[in-house]
Amino acid sequence: MEKILAVMDPATTHFSAGIHALNLAKRIRASVLFLLIHSPSAANSTQTQERAEASIQKQLTALMEEAWTDGVAIEYYVTHGRFENEAVSFAREKKITLLVIESSIEGEGAEGTFLEKIRHRLNCRIEVVNEKPESLERKE
Repeated sequence: MEKILAVMDPATTHFSAGIHALNLAKRIRASVLFLLIHSPSAANSTQTQERAEASIQKQLTALMEEAWTDGVAIEYYVTHGRFENEAVSFAREKKITLLVIESSIEGEGAEGTFLEKIRHRLNCRIEVVNEKPESLERKE
């Protein structure tokens, strides 16, 4: 069975990786694992991180409940550490077949650096998801 990992950074997430992973899982009957990675170098306090995580978890819960009704198996994990290392070690440990990340993970002016750091360390496919511009989302 396919195992899809949606990796998110709480500071930059726009949920497109999670939405993409869930939609794909519905079509191909895969399970989805969400991994929220808090960076130790973030200037945010623990209290700020906890608030961000609670907000993200609330939004993810709504997405996950809808997917559960469609029969998608979902797991949710939170970790702290260096983003690249946490994503790679988790994907290896859980035997992930598809890693889905948001394009915002790349960072401003660092095109390709995250993918270059992890692609040779993983034995799975990787999909980068771009956030849909609001102007396209709200056409009436």
